[in-house]
Amino acid sequence: MDLYLLLRFLHFTGFMLLGGGLAAVFVSEWRGYGATRPVVFAEAAYYTAILYDFVVVPGALTMAVTGPLLIWKLGLGYFDTPWLTGMWCLFVFEFIEGNTLTRVQFRRTLRVSRSWPEDRPLTEEVRREARTFIGRLAHFLDIPMVLVIVFLGVARPGSWLAVGSAIGIAIAVALVLMNVVPRLAEGTAGIAASPRAA
Repeated sequence: MDLYLLLRFLHFTGFMLLGGGLAAVFVSEWRGYGATRPVVFAEAAYYTAILYDFVVVPGALTMAVTGPLLIWKLGLGYFDTPWLTGMWCLFVFEFIEGNTLTRVQFRRTLRVSRSWPEDRPLTEEVRREARTFIGRLAHFLDIPMVLVIVFLGVARPGSWLAVGSAIGIAIAVALVLMNVVPRLAEGTAGIAASPRAA
């Protein structure tokens, strides 16, 4: 098989794992925000950790290997165009942020949720202890930033203004999600809850 085609296939596979994993993490976190019982809160945090470690991270590692090889294979320079520089810089940022801030956040949530007695209802104090402001922002920034990377790869803007505008929009969307999603999750908790878990 042609090396270029193989790299493209692996790169696309990595992207599917990364994007699908982040979407699944978003769903599990939604479940956690809507949970009223500690066992459900802990279960959501557990699935977030599993999805991140076994789906998101392998996808990101695959892209981290194939991306630079594709740039080399195509004869492109890492700093030649705003869109390409923006793509790999944002990817590096997301990779570092995901393995530091986001990882610390979901491990903290898992630890706090497991230490809370199952027979006691969740309180806002426990929720605040489990999820810090920076951790929540990092979590909700993941999908918007991945979409910016996709935008740069598809649209290939030639100006730094377009790159900066896309990043600014992603940050604004993350701030909105950070404030809206918890309220929506809590509001739909009663609808989505099963007879055994609320």
